[in-house]
Amino acid sequence: MRKVQKVGYSTLAVSIPKRFAKEMNLSEGDSVLFREDADGTLRLIPATKARKSSKVTIRADLIEDDETLMRFIVGSYALGYDTVEVYSREPLDKVRTEMVIETVKSLRGLEVVESDSRHVVAQSFMDPTKFPVDSLIKRLQILVAKSLDDVMEALDPGKTGSLNEVRRVQGEIDELYWLIVRQLLVALNRRELSADIGIESPLHASGDRVCAKTLDEIGSVILDVAEELIRRKEEAAVEDPRVVEDIRRLGAKAGEAFNTTVEGLLTSDLKLIEGSAALVAETLKMEKEVTHEMLESGEHGYARVLASQFAQLARYCNTIIEIASHRLLRKSSKVATIQR
Repeated sequence: MRKVQKVGYSTLAVSIPKRFAKEMNLSEGDSVLFREDADGTLRLIPATKARKSSKVTIRADLIEDDETLMRFIVGSYALGYDTVEVYSREPLDKVRTEMVIETVKSLRGLEVVESDSRHVVAQSFMDPTKFPVDSLIKRLQILVAKSLDDVMEALDPGKTGSLNEVRRVQGEIDELYWLIVRQLLVALNRRELSADIGIESPLHASGDRVCAKTLDEIGSVILDVAEELIRRKEEAAVEDPRVVEDIRRLGAKAGEAFNTTVEGLLTSDLKLIEGSAALVAETLKMEKEVTHEMLESGEHGYARVLASQFAQLARYCNTIIEIASHRLLRKSSKVATIQR
């Protein structure tokens, strides 16, 4: 706690804590930057501040489960550590070492710089300012839409589609999701970079993370649809053309709802937000109608699974629509005037 003091006739001054000045190597005559944040706080940024690197060391010999070890590596990346070291007192077996290296390779901007029988060291060479969050969300939309297009093409009896491509794209979707999480946490920890990353206020970061996770989940739903279609094609199943057409219409409506929803999020366009909500409602209504028709026939179990998955895709859109509406209320507009 510091008291505001008057210096001269009109200047107000607050002293800098000694510990902070020492850590930042501040001395008399140095320049500092004051930045007013959207949440009403005033941030002090030393112009001479040197970027400190951060490192985390994970003890692989204390973690028995491989999945847990992978989560620790991914979590360390998401938290923004510059260097991630996986260390073991006992030599790592070849399979586990390769698993660690493959996990690192799946994280954008993280590279293995050293590896031997007892440790693997990975380092981030990524410039956070080159990857604004909204541009990454847009890229996620493009990838998810591509997967949906591949699935829709595979529903055409005369075409095989690119269902295996959906599996590959889902890996890229996961990669982008974790990059967005990293960017958001970097923006919170290094507020001098937050504007370049596209985060005007810490209050906005939680909504962006939920949107990114929702897009990742939508990608997983589309992957489930692709896996079901792959299974049916391997069985050489003969599908009822009328049922296939119903599923195609439902998938197309879900895709329209998805793309409109994300565009509404990124543009804060009221008409798109309203339109996306209407499309979601239409998709869910269509899903009920299609499902009831199939239930009356007593057949087409696989098609009911697909209908349910497309409906789940639409329900996920409701989460993004909620956050898009909140984005619209961040600043004054024709719709709402903000007074502070």
